[in-house]
Amino acid sequence: MSGNFLKLPDKVFGLEKSLLALFLSPIVLLVFFLISLNLVLIPKANEIGTVKQKINTIKTNTNKVSEQVKYLSSVDSEELQKNAEYLDNAVLKNKKSYLLVEIIRQVANKFDYQVESFSLTPGEIKAEETASIKNMKKLPVNLMLYGPKNKSLDLILSLEKTLPILFIDKYDISTSGNYSELELTVSSYYIADETNIDTSNIALSDLILSSDELALVEKISSFAKIEENTGIQMSEFQQYQRENPFSL
Repeated sequence: MSGNFLKLPDKVFGLEKSLLALFLSPIVLLVFFLISLNLVLIPKANEIGTVKQKINTIKTNTNKVSEQVKYLSSVDSEELQKNAEYLDNAVLKNKKSYLLVEIIRQVANKFDYQVESFSLTPGEIKAEETASIKNMKKLPVNLMLYGPKNKSLDLILSLEKTLPILFIDKYDISTSGNYSELELTVSSYYIADETNIDTSNIALSDLILSSDELALVEKISSFAKIEENTGIQMSEFQQYQRENPFSL
């Protein structure tokens, strides 16, 4: 009975049994091929494509690194380090007004000027921050300085050639005898947020200074660097002991 059950009729779907047997093997092979194509061949082809893409990326990155190494090898390392230090010292390290005042005080002392008083207006900072450059913000401070009249111009010129870079936003002078009282608004920039540089995406053009950057480095290379004494306390600012004719 089992033999009769497995025995095919002479015709299946109107086709002769012998003709159906002729197409059966190719159909089975086609089905097997399609299954293999989906389960093995296509994933392998995708995997090969991914590997090729990674190889091309590695080759591109290798070429970029080779170009960067070649350029850095041609540059004077001492000069490169010096330029980096100039640019690093061009701005304040943090937002602390008394550090800015301390820098100004150090410059003023060279010309026998003393800081009589200083103030920081929170409203001014808030207004300036709206005009920030990328992640850099402007920090202004108002000061009153007192010292010899014949050195006031030298003091101003020295402030304008100081690192960190200082900007004199306001300048008023009063004189009495041989002494002058300067009312200044001086500002500098500080980095608002910590900057994380993705070194994996640095291009060769990022390493080469532009003409504007070269001009800036050349200009500030003649500036006097003032160390930021982060440990200074506000109590270190003492009243000027010489009699002040402006207070009479």
